[in-house]
This record gives sequence, structure tokens and C-alpha cells, in this order.
Amino acid sequence: MPPRRPCLSILLGAAMLACAAAAMAAPQHLALLVGDTLDEHGRPKPMAPWQRKLFDDIEHELDIVFDIRTVPWPRAELNALNGDCLVFGLPKTAERLRTLRYSDLAAANNLWLVTRSDAAFEFNGIEDLRGKRIGAVRGFSYGEEFERARGTLFKVDDEISSRAARLSRLMLKRVDVVLLFQANGLGADEVEASINAMMQEPLKAIKAPPNVHFTVLPKPLAADTGVYFAIARDKDDGIIARLNAALARLRKPAQGAKRIH
Repeated sequence: MPPRRPCLSILLGAAMLACAAAAMAAPQHLALLVGDTLDEHGRPKPMAPWQRKLFDDIEHELDIVFDIRTVPWPRAELNALNGDCLVFGLPKTAERLRTLRYSDLAAANNLWLVTRSDAAFEFNGIEDLRGKRIGAVRGFSYGEEFERARGTLFKVDDEISSRAARLSRLMLKRVDVVLLFQANGLGADEVEASINAMMQEPLKAIKAPPNVHFTVLPKPLAADTGVYFAIARDKDDGIIARLNAALARLRKPAQGAKRIH
């Protein structure tokens, strides 16, 4: 007598269980917006190594995959406020805090002031920027003190998020100072050396004076400002708490060294 065939319902049930198990095993995908950074030609630059490592570490900790999209900062803020997705790197302001829920500190920034070497000045506080023309990224906030002084104490040229383009304008004397965030813990001398190395070719293209270079002022405009994840408050389904837990785990010493700083 031939063996009985399994009934269709049993086969369907097994298939559904297999699909459910596969779905549970698959990592969750999360849309993540990051403000773009452009090269001297206006093309998107690769993600900074420290940022890629941070995202990789969090993906591993939470068993998720970030679907990363880079957009101009104004659009990143608009999408975040509309509740479309997570955003990374949008500075805190009183207005944003009313609408967005921020994670704990994900990385630390210093906000450096860059000048021409022949036009450096002593900087101790925001009053020392009086009368200056400052190159900044369009749509980015540099803190409430800076924003209050914008247009009164000093003028701001809001430009595209190309570091090379802003520095070239500085060398051409179209601005007096360029604001530059650096999130990898480098000191002023190290940031200065990095900028001058990066700008060798762009400076040749604009025929900059050979005896002039970039100077990073020793005192940053803002020190240890935070870099955070954020999401619209009414869209937070627990992801900020999960991110905070992952960031806390990543800060614990691993084999004698911290994994993130």
C-alpha cells in the first residue's frame, strides 16, 4: 500500500513557519538620513571612516541594517521633522528638541575656526568674530549663541557642504573665517596639517600664493559638541532606547580599549 501524502494543510503550515522563522532571522532595515559632504567638484564624498565604523558597530549590536541616504542638511532636517526616518548629525536646538527625540552622545565634535595664515587672529570668544565674514554650511546650525549673533555681530555666507569649496573661498579672501566640524578628536595642529595636505591640489587650481597656507585657531568655537541620532517624537517606537543601549555597550572597555570615543 503506497505511503500517504502529507495533507496540504500540513505542508502550508510548515511553509508558513519556515517563512516566519526566516523573517525573524533577517535583520531589521532602518532608513537613516545623513547630511551630505561634497568634494571640490560638488560630488558626494565617501563616508568618513569613524562614521562608517560607528554605523557598522551599531548594526552589529542591534542586528539591524541602516539604509543610509545622504541629502543636503535642510532636507535632512525637514524629513526628520516630518517623521520620515532617523537622522544622524543634526545639532540640537531648543526648537528641534520640542519635535525630535535625540539619542545619547554618539560622537564628540569640535567646531574649529580656519583662517588664512596671513590673516589669523586671536580668538577667545564670539565677540572676536565681530565684523568678520564667515563661511558656513547652508542649513546647518552652529549653536544658539552663534545663531543669535548671525547677521548682527558678523555676516555669514551659507554655502554648499563642500569643505574644499569653502576653504578655496577663504584663500580667495571672499570670507575671513571658515567653520569646520571635526569629529575624530584631532587637535588644532593635526586638523591644520590635514587641511593643508587635502588642499594642495585645489590651491594650485586657484593659483593661491605659495607662501600662504591655512591656519586653524587654537581655541575652537565650540568644544565637545555632541553628534546624535534623532527621530520625530511621535515616530519613536523604541529605537532611541535601543540605540542608547547599543552606544552604552560600545563605550565599555573591550580588551583594554574603548570601542568608541
